[in-house]
Parts: sequence; C-alpha cells; structure tokens
Amino acid sequence: MSEFNKPKLLELIINIAPGRGTAENESDDEEQFLKNFLPIPNYRSALESNTLLILGGRGVGKTELFRLLAIPSGRESLVESLGIRALPPLEKTKWIAGFGRTRKVEQRFPTPESVEKEMNNASNIEWRSFWIGLILGVLLQQEDFKFQNFLIEQIRTEIGTEIGTILRNKLPSLSIWKPIVYQNLEKLNSILDTLDQKLIEADDWLFVTYDELDRLVGSYTALASPIRELLALWLDRWRRWDRIQPKIFLRTDLFREDFLSFPDASKLQAHQIRLEWKHSWLYQLLVKRLANSGDEMTEYLQNIPGLIIENKTGLGWTATSNEKLFESLIEMMIGKYMGANAKKGITYRWIPNHLQDAGGQIAPRSFLKLFTLAAESRRDQHSTVEQNPLLLQPSDLQGALMKTSEDRIRELQEEYPWLESLKTRLVSLTAPMPKEVFLERVKSTTWSPEKQPPVTNPEEILKYLLQLGIIESRLDERINIPEIYLYGFNVKRKGGLKRPQ
Repeated sequence: MSEFNKPKLLELIINIAPGRGTAENESDDEEQFLKNFLPIPNYRSALESNTLLILGGRGVGKTELFRLLAIPSGRESLVESLGIRALPPLEKTKWIAGFGRTRKVEQRFPTPESVEKEMNNASNIEWRSFWIGLILGVLLQQEDFKFQNFLIEQIRTEIGTEIGTILRNKLPSLSIWKPIVYQNLEKLNSILDTLDQKLIEADDWLFVTYDELDRLVGSYTALASPIRELLALWLDRWRRWDRIQPKIFLRTDLFREDFLSFPDASKLQAHQIRLEWKHSWLYQLLVKRLANSGDEMTEYLQNIPGLIIENKTGLGWTATSNEKLFESLIEMMIGKYMGANAKKGITYRWIPNHLQDAGGQIAPRSFLKLFTLAAESRRDQHSTVEQNPLLLQPSDLQGALMKTSEDRIRELQEEYPWLESLKTRLVSLTAPMPKEVFLERVKSTTWSPEKQPPVTNPEEILKYLLQLGIIESRLDERINIPEIYLYGFNVKRKGGLKRPQ
C-alpha cells in the first residue's frame, strides 16, 4: 500500500455525514447531493406508479429520497441506475411537493403554528380543503408546468382571479386562503378533475409528493386528523384520477391503526412499501460517500481493486455490491477483529450487530455517524502520525457506539418527547431485566403535561416501544434494550462496553 495522509483521511471520514447525518444538513448543492445519494433496490418499488405510501422510521432516508425526486437530474440518475421500467418516461412526468421542504431552507408552506391555530378542531372536509389548496397553490407556482395557464384560466372562469392569485402568492398565509378554498371546494375539485383529463389527453403524469408530515402541527396527537384525511383523500382520488398520483413519505408509527382510527388502512396494503436497509447496502453507502469525499480517499479506496467504480451519471463514484470487498476495506481501515482474535468479534459483523434495533433494522444515519464519531475520536487523540497503518482502532468504534446511541435517543425524543421522562426512570437499570421491573419503572414515570405518551397503560406503552423496535421481549419474558438505544438511556449491561478514557 502506498503512503497516505492519515490526518486528511480522518477529516474526510468526519465529513461524510454533515450535521451528524441528518437529512436537513445534507448539501443543497445538487451535484454534491447526488454524489452522496445511494439508490437502493427498494427505491425501485417506491417509484412505481402503483405505490402511494412509503413508510420508514426516523433516519432511514425518506427525506433524502423525497428531495431527490424534486431534482430532475436526480430522478434521471435513479431511473437509470436502478433500471426502472414501471415508471412513465420522465419527460412526460411533472413532480411537485404537496408538503415538505425540498431544500434545507424553504418557506413555501404554512407554519405549524399557523396550521394548528387555523385548523384547530377542523372537520374532515376542512382538512380536505387544506390539502386541495396546497396542491393548487404549488401547481400555480410552477412556471414550467405546461398546464399552468389552463389552471389559471379555469380558476378565473369558475371562481374568479382572486383565489388563484392568493394561492400562488400567499400560500403560507393559511388564514387568507382557507375560507375561500372551503367555500369553493366543489369547483376546485372539478378543476382538478378536468386537469386529470388534460393529462390523459397529453399522455402526461403529475406526481404529488409529501414529506415531514410529522411537522405539520406541533402536537403529536393533533397529527392524526390531517394525516388520516390526506390518506383518505388520495384513496378516493386513486379511483377517480388516472394521471394525478401521490407519493406520501410517512413515519411508520404514524400509520398505526389505533393512532389514525382509519378504517380504510387495509386498502393501502397493496399500495405501500417500507424503506429498510440491508447490511450490505449500508456498507455500499459508506463506500460511496467515502469515494466522493475527496481525491485522497478515492486513492486510498483504490488499494482494494474493484471496490469503487467511476459512474458516468451525476451519482459520481459508486461502490461494488461485493461484500467480500467491503470486508477487505474494514480490515484495512480498522483491523479484522475487535480484539486480539475472533472472540472479541469480527469487526465487519460487529458494526451492524451493535447498531441494529430490536427488529434488526439499522438507520443509515446511525451507520454513517458511527464512522464519523470514531474518526473524530482518533483525530482528537493526537495520534494520527503513529506508524500503525490502520485509520481507526476498535476502541474508537466502541466509544463512537455510545455517542451514536446518545444521539439516536436525542433524535427519538424530538419525535417522541415523552421518552425524555421515561429515560429518567430507566437510568441505572441493567438489561436484560424482568418484565415486571420494566413495567414498574414505566408505571412510576411522571409524564410532563406537554409530553404525554400516545397511550397511558404501562402494558400499552411497553407494546408501543416493542413496535418501535426500542425494546425487545425475550423468550423468558425479560425485556432487553438493543445497544443502539442502551447507552442513550443510560442503561447498563453485564459485560457491556466501558467508556474509553
């Protein structure tokens, strides 16, 4: 192996997950965004015209895919790299965001405070009006939409010019357009019916995408009504419209039947997919991000022939799917074993085994974060000029696992604020623990008035945590906490990791 600049390589590893891997901190630069993006096989199903709902937990890449679909070159690269055939020709499609930010900073939609104030105790029809208003408002803003003038003329003829101007220029001002759309809902629905017919005649398609629905309003419990009505709206339009179709990105827990009280949820079974990552795809993502991080890293990776491939599309360097080469990379970077021999764990397997939740799932955000935090640790120990050819040490990974777990719990607390109160009651417990011990801690938790769990019975809370993959129930009924959550909850494990000094 040729000599390499170890401090520089460590800095490049640190930078593969901006903002510690959150989608909101990914680059707004389209070229860099595409180079960081890995098209995984189940994205193929997400793009099929028959798929309405894309489910996934926090950090699995929903927002990344949502943002990619807003970029024409991103859609092209995705279709080309995955060989997608079930999608109409891209030049015959128009993609708009019905809700959600396609860039880090965007002010297109009403704020959560505005929605919560104006839609408090809203009826089903009022929520339908809200979603129809957003679709029309975004469409009227699309200068390159071939039917924009048609829409403007239809609205002017049927209703008047005022509503079209307001929706186009004042879409964040919900209080202004809400009553007008509600009063004219029948006519606006008719206009969208006519638009669907125009799309059929032109053999064109309109796809409406949704993301960040958990940020629609500030209260978790208040999310049920708008999400339920969005799904109900599109189930109805699925049968009514042929060429206007949705792609709804939704957190898995928000699709729970007991949360939504949505009797037609079963009808969505044939039209939904779940975003889940295989371990080999996670390594592929890591290698791709490393390869596109800088010339020094590209050269370093080329020490393993066939590991990376130069891509002629906007996706930049891509990674092989050969897992043996991923194993070779981890051995070159960190070493084959987490200790003196295999008893301490084979590094390539140790990494995913310690990052997966109770359902065996790993968020790509956590996977990338483990490496960035390990590289930070190695850099900060001022030992980067040592003769050891390894970039990272097993102890770096062990310390990074604890920090990754802490970050993961902080992320979850953003979406499930009630976990903050539960966390204080779990401190100092040792996993696995008797079920009755866990339930007693849940029962004795004092919940903040503003941060109530979605269910109140301790057994129901336990069931909810099981569904989220935060805990697991063993055959002997003891409750275990996977390591990706263990350290963030300050729970101990016999024989577990000791924090590096």
